Amino acid sequence: MPTTGVELDAEHLRLRALRLTDAASIAILVNDWEVVRYTTSIPYPYDVDMARAFIASQAERWSVWQPGASLAEEIAFAIERKSDRELVGCIGLQPGETHGLEFGYWIGRTYWGRGYATEAVARLTRFAFEILRVNEIWAAAVPVNDASHRVLEKNGFAIVGAGTRDSEMRGRSLPVLTRKLSRTQWLAAQSVR
Repeated sequence: MPTTGVELDAEHLRLRALRLTDAASIAILVNDWEVVRYTTSIPYPYDVDMARAFIASQAERWSVWQPGASLAEEIAFAIERKSDRELVGCIGLQPGETHGLEFGYWIGRTYWGRGYATEAVARLTRFAFEILRVNEIWAAAVPVNDASHRVLEKNGFAIVGAGTRDSEMRGRSLPVLTRKLSRTQWLAAQSVR
């Protein structure tokens, strides 16, 4: 199966290509209503065959992507803890419906509250601005998903609007707050650190 050589190291985490051996872990972590209830595209219940199909689709997308090229479809990374190589979640970027790139991520409930989402978003933001050379990144979260809003705020994403997002998986539209971070804002924040 084709895979990517892109690995992104952060302090405690490594963002890396998904592997077929991740399927069981993904299925266990994602087959949790508390993990997926605020997402618009992850089905529930979730099983290992769904995880395998997702991993295969990602391998296919990564096989055609070249560094520096824009993204035509979502690319996802496993979020792996460096200390023990444990998969704790996934994070990805995809072309937005009406704007540049957009984040999506989830962390298994066992790993909540440890700063992993904040660290993964920071690392993928750097990848998007430095390697993909995008001018802005967007993210949306339902208003009651306080944890996700904190992650985005810590990474400099500011609210730019409210709206709805159609969710085929939930069978309805979900209210969302949309956030944005520009390359200029990100670079300014980097120079302060």
